[in-house]
Amino acid sequence: MHQKLEDTIKARRKALRLSQEDLASLSGVALRTLKALEVGEGNPSLRTLRKIAEVLGMEIRLEVKRLDT
Repeated sequence: MHQKLEDTIKARRKALRLSQEDLASLSGVALRTLKALEVGEGNPSLRTLRKIAEVLGMEIRLEVKRLDT
C-alpha cells in the first residue's frame, strides 16, 4: 500500500523537525501552497514537488499503471 503524498511530505518534514514555514522558506515554495499540499488539496507541479523533495532529502518517482476496465 502506498502512503499518500501529503502524508509522506508531512511525516518527513516533521521527522526533520521543520515547520511548514521552514520548509516553505528553504524550498522557495509559497507557504499557502505547502499547506494546501499537506492536506491533499491543490495540484502541485512537478517543479514544486522537486523543490520540496530536495529540501526533504527525498526523490520523486513517477509510477505509471495500466488501468484495466
